[in-house]
Amino acid sequence: MLKQFCVKIISFYQSFISPSLGMTCRYYPSCSEYSKQIFMFQNPCIALWKTLTRVISCNHFFKGGIAYPQVSLKIEPHFCSPNLVQYWLIPDKIQKYNPKNIPNGLPPNLQTQKVYIIKNYSKVSRV
Repeated sequence: MLKQFCVKIISFYQSFISPSLGMTCRYYPSCSEYSKQIFMFQNPCIALWKTLTRVISCNHFFKGGIAYPQVSLKIEPHFCSPNLVQYWLIPDKIQKYNPKNIPNGLPPNLQTQKVYIIKNYSKVSRV
């Protein structure tokens, strides 16, 4: 509930307040988009902390650049028909599995891993 409320506030900011301020963010994705993605995938307390550190570092004393949000998730494989991809989850480090120890070729207990969240802006992209 708190996540949804925060995401709606950020969406309101992006729709009505941000256009009047202009393109002032030194990072890609913008601080508001970064915050929105963090709130969607992370605990709200941690998301608030990461948002505050990002906004504080978004000034002329820092270089800026490309900084995708990074979260820790348990990624489970889902096999289904191709759908429109909203977010790409790119692992920070590749996990290596020994296929001999894995029944049916799937890992039994997936461990939490750090991933970067990259939003897919293409409307026609499919898996």
